[in-house]
Amino acid sequence: MKLTGRKASLLLLLLVFTILTLLAQTSNESEDFRLIHSDRLYLNKVNNENILELNGKVHFFYGDTEFRSHQAIIFEKQKISRLLGNVRVRNDTLNIVADSISYYRLTEFMSMSGNIIITEQKTGGVFNQMAADFGTYDKLNDIITSRGNVRALSVKDKARASSNLAHWDRKTGYAYLLENPELWSEDQDTLYIRSEKMEFFDDDRKVIATFNVLAQSKDYTATSDFLLYFLKDEKAIFQGEPKFTSSFADATAEEFYLFFEEKKLYKAELKDSCLVWFAEEKGMPKTNWVRADFISMNITDDYLDDFEAENRVTYFYEQEAQEKKDYFSNSASGSFLSATFNDEGKLEAMKMKKGVKGTYRFEGSP
Repeated sequence: MKLTGRKASLLLLLLVFTILTLLAQTSNESEDFRLIHSDRLYLNKVNNENILELNGKVHFFYGDTEFRSHQAIIFEKQKISRLLGNVRVRNDTLNIVADSISYYRLTEFMSMSGNIIITEQKTGGVFNQMAADFGTYDKLNDIITSRGNVRALSVKDKARASSNLAHWDRKTGYAYLLENPELWSEDQDTLYIRSEKMEFFDDDRKVIATFNVLAQSKDYTATSDFLLYFLKDEKAIFQGEPKFTSSFADATAEEFYLFFEEKKLYKAELKDSCLVWFAEEKGMPKTNWVRADFISMNITDDYLDDFEAENRVTYFYEQEAQEKKDYFSNSASGSFLSATFNDEGKLEAMKMKKGVKGTYRFEGSP
């Protein structure tokens, strides 16, 4: 029997309606299937499984989640959808782009692969973004896991990060990076951090880096086994044999506290077993040193302005012979020491107070 054009169109509409009805009848109420568009549509039945194949400008919804792709294969009984080619998924504040996605509707779980870009858009335009080679999205628990060439961006914190493995819990605002994690500030004076593991806490706006930590900018380098960095307060705490190196001073202590303004270091505090090596003048060898229980240093544009040392203070200072100055060296101990430097990083004065004991050596003295 040959169908007329009108009858064929009616039959096609009936077929499409039947397919969509079958899909909707077996869906959760919040996951109702709604087909918006497809250039071509095929329905096959294999081993009691209804398989719907959509091709060309595919566009459909499961509940409030929107799907677009070049091709989609939907297994009605298994509640599985496989999307291929320029796949785009939109759900609330989350947008996902990938080469392919498998969506398991019973568990609301997505498996993603190929050129993945996950964007979290929030009120006011603030958003986070993650890119990777492979990933999964646990929609019920709102957890994203990514692997392979992971890159992350936080517009709010003006920071970028990379690793080989990432876990992002959107409900709690917690994320961690493993396998060569690195972090960069996007500001002009870039802060760079690397470690074996990094954790991010969105509510507290803080970063924790652990094991073989390296923090570096154009002004200084710091290493330790533990770093706690407060993004909002611009403060960093280093523990675990921390070491600090710069053009004006080298230091070790049990704990370092670094303070920043617009990512630029302006103050450092050292606590317990502190040792600072410093130069008489910027660019000269750091042959002078001070030990104490607590040392505070003020810094401007890579120059040491001054420092103060407190409790069980000992120091050694050596002045090289110059045209208008003779050689001398001084070592002393006491409870308090202060030193000031001029705008060119040259030592101007040192003062020690409380229980001072010391020796001076001048040129020619024994």
